[in-house]
Amino acid sequence: MLKFHDDVILGAIFDMDGTMFDTERLRFQTLKQASQELIGQSFSNDYLMACLGLSAKTAHALAQETYGADIPYAEIRKRADELELESVRSYGVPIKKGLVQVLERLRKSGLRMAVATSSRRAIAEEYLINANVYKFFDVVVCGDEVEKGKPHPEIFLNAAEKLNLNPETCLMFEDSENGVTSAFEAKGITVLFKDIKPANANMRAKANYYYECMYDCLADLDGFTAKQDLPQLQESFPQTLNQLTVGIHGFGAIGGGYLAQILSHWDGYTRPKRIVASTRNALFREAVNAFGGYCIRYGQISYDESIQNMTVIDADDDAQMTDMYVESSLIAVCLPENALAHEVKMIAKGLYERHTHQAGQATEPLTVLIILNKVNAKQLFLDYLRQALNELTSVAITEHILQQHYFCDTVVNRMVSKLSQKNLYRQLKIKYNIFKQFQEEVETENADLDENIQLDSNQEHQASLYIEDLRRNFQPSHILQSMDLILFHAELDMPIYVENQSPLLSKMRQMILVDDISEIQLIKNRLWNGTHAMMAWYASLLGHETIGIAMGDMQLQQFSQQLLAQVKQGLLLQLPHREADLNRLAQSFIASCKFAFKDPCSRVARDPLRKLESGERVLSSIQQQILSGQAYDQLIAGAVLGYAYAILHDQMAIDEVMFAMQNEVENMLLSIPQQQALLMQLKNGLAHLLQYPDQFDPQQVSTDSATSAVCA
Repeated sequence: MLKFHDDVILGAIFDMDGTMFDTERLRFQTLKQASQELIGQSFSNDYLMACLGLSAKTAHALAQETYGADIPYAEIRKRADELELESVRSYGVPIKKGLVQVLERLRKSGLRMAVATSSRRAIAEEYLINANVYKFFDVVVCGDEVEKGKPHPEIFLNAAEKLNLNPETCLMFEDSENGVTSAFEAKGITVLFKDIKPANANMRAKANYYYECMYDCLADLDGFTAKQDLPQLQESFPQTLNQLTVGIHGFGAIGGGYLAQILSHWDGYTRPKRIVASTRNALFREAVNAFGGYCIRYGQISYDESIQNMTVIDADDDAQMTDMYVESSLIAVCLPENALAHEVKMIAKGLYERHTHQAGQATEPLTVLIILNKVNAKQLFLDYLRQALNELTSVAITEHILQQHYFCDTVVNRMVSKLSQKNLYRQLKIKYNIFKQFQEEVETENADLDENIQLDSNQEHQASLYIEDLRRNFQPSHILQSMDLILFHAELDMPIYVENQSPLLSKMRQMILVDDISEIQLIKNRLWNGTHAMMAWYASLLGHETIGIAMGDMQLQQFSQQLLAQVKQGLLLQLPHREADLNRLAQSFIASCKFAFKDPCSRVARDPLRKLESGERVLSSIQQQILSGQAYDQLIAGAVLGYAYAILHDQMAIDEVMFAMQNEVENMLLSIPQQQALLMQLKNGLAHLLQYPDQFDPQQVSTDSATSAVCA
C-alpha cells in the first residue's frame, strides 16, 4: 500500500509503448517503411499520430478510411512488427529513463502491478523480457485479448480485475489521448506522461497527475516512499540496474575501495548499470576488466565485498575520459591535491565536450562529488577548473558550464589501502597457477618478490600473459568465477558526508547530506587527517610498517590518545554543537587504526610539508590551542616528527625544511611573540630528535617553559 498525495494506492497499471518504452518513434519508422514496401506510400504522420493508443482493429478501420478499403493493413502491420523486432533484438528496447527506478519503488511499496497494452502478447512479452522489466508485473493484458481497444476502458478494467483490485485504488500510467481516456473511464487514478503527442487540454483534464518525463514522476514519488537506511556492511547491493552511468575519476584507494561501494548501493532500490573508473595503472586496469570486477576486503570481519559492473579506462585516453564525462549522471573526482592542477585539464575537456554534445538539447546536470581530503576543497577545485575551462572557451561559456552542474564537497571517514603492484602480481600468479592446475598444466614458479620495488619488464609481461589467458578462458560456471581478485583493504566506516547541493543525492543510502560541510571538513582535517599523519610519522620512527602493527606499540597508543584529546579539546571550543560528531568520529578513528594492518605507514606519512602548512591539519590545531590557552605539547611533538620525516625519509635538506617551517609559522594567525616562541619550540624539538632519534619520546616534549611567552 502506498499513500500518494491524498490517494491510497494498492495497484499500478502501465501502458507499454510510449509510456514505459520509447517505442512510438520506432513504431512510426517501421510502419512507414513497411507501408512504403507494400503499397508504395508511407503512412503519414497525421495518420500515425491519430493511431496512438488505438487497438489494432480500430487502427485498421482508420487506415481503411484514410488509404482505401482494400489496404493490406494486416500485412503492413506484420512487416512493421518484423522490422521492429529486428531493431529491438539488435539494439534492445529503448526504455524511458527513470522507468526502472519508478517500478522498483512501486514494487517495494507493496503494490500489485500490471501491464495494459494495445500490443499483441507476442510483441508485449518479448519487449518486457528484453527490457528486463517483466519481473515487476503480476499480470499482462494485451490488445489481442480484449474486444474493445482504447479509448474504451475494457483493458484497464480487465487488468484491475485480474489483480483483484478496485480500479479506483490503482495508478494507471499512460501517454496518449486514447490511453488516458481509457484509464479515466475505468475510474483509475490517471498518470499522464508527455510523449510524441503534446498533452492537450482534454488529456490534462482527465489526468490526476501530469509529468514531463519519468524522472519528474520519480521525484514526486520519492516524497512518498521510504528512504533506505544506511546499509550494513554485508548487505547485498540492489539487484535491479537502472539506466544510469556513473564515473570515478581516480581508481585509487578511496575511488576503488570506497566510492565504488557507495555507487553500488546507490539508493537501495536500484544501482547504476555501469560504473566507469579511470587509472593510469595498466596492471590494475587490465586485471579488473579481465575478471569483470574485483573485491574489497574488510579484514576486521573477514568479509570480501564484490564490486561488479565496473569498467576501468585509461586516464591518458582523452576519448574514453571525455565519454565518461558526457555519459555519466554523477562523477566522483577522487584525486590527491598535488594531482589536481594536471587532472583538472581533462575534467575541463570532459565538461566542455558534454556542453557541445548537448547543444540544442535538454541538458542534464552532472553531479560532481569532490573527494579531495582538504578544507575548502570545492573552492580550490573550482578555481582550477575555471582557469582550465577559460583556456578552452569563452568566459561566458565557462560560467554557463559551472552554473549548469552540481559541485558537491565531501568528507570521507573510511580508511582504505590499495594493494601494491607486487601484491597484485603475486595474487595473479597464485590464481593463475590454480587455473593451470585445473587444466592439469601446473606452473611451479615461486620466486620471492620485494614489495618495495617496481615490477621488472619480464614480470610486467608475464602478468599481462596471465590476464590474457584468464580472459580468453573465462566461461560461466568456470573455476575462475570463485576466484576473487582482492584489490583494496578497507575499514568499516560506511557514511560519507556530502554537501547538500544536488537533488540526485537525496536518496543515496550511504550519504549524510549536510548544509555546512566546512564544519565536518574541519573536524575530519584535524581529528582524522592530522592525528593520522602524526601517528604515521612516529610509527615510522619506531620502525613499524603499517598503522595496525604500530597500534600494538604502547608508546604509539599513548601518543595517539593524547593527540586526540588535545585536538578534540580545541574543536569542542570552536564547534560546541558538534560534540556528538566529534565523539563518534574519534571512536571510529581509533577503531579503524587498530585493524589497519594493510595500511602502510609510508602512505599515511607521505608529503609531510604539505600537511604542515599553516592552515592545514597539524598547525591549525596548534594555533587553536595557543589562542585558547590550552596545552599543545603533544601536537608540538607531532609536528616535529613530521619535519624529521621529511629529512630522514624524504631525504630533504635540513635548510629547506627549516625554511618551510619558518615560513608556515609566520603565516599562522598568531602574534609575533607567539610565532617566535612556537618556532623556537619546533626548532629545539627537531634538533633533539635528529641528534637522538632512538631516544625521542613525545611524552617529554613540554610547552611549560614557553607557555607564558606564547600566550602573551
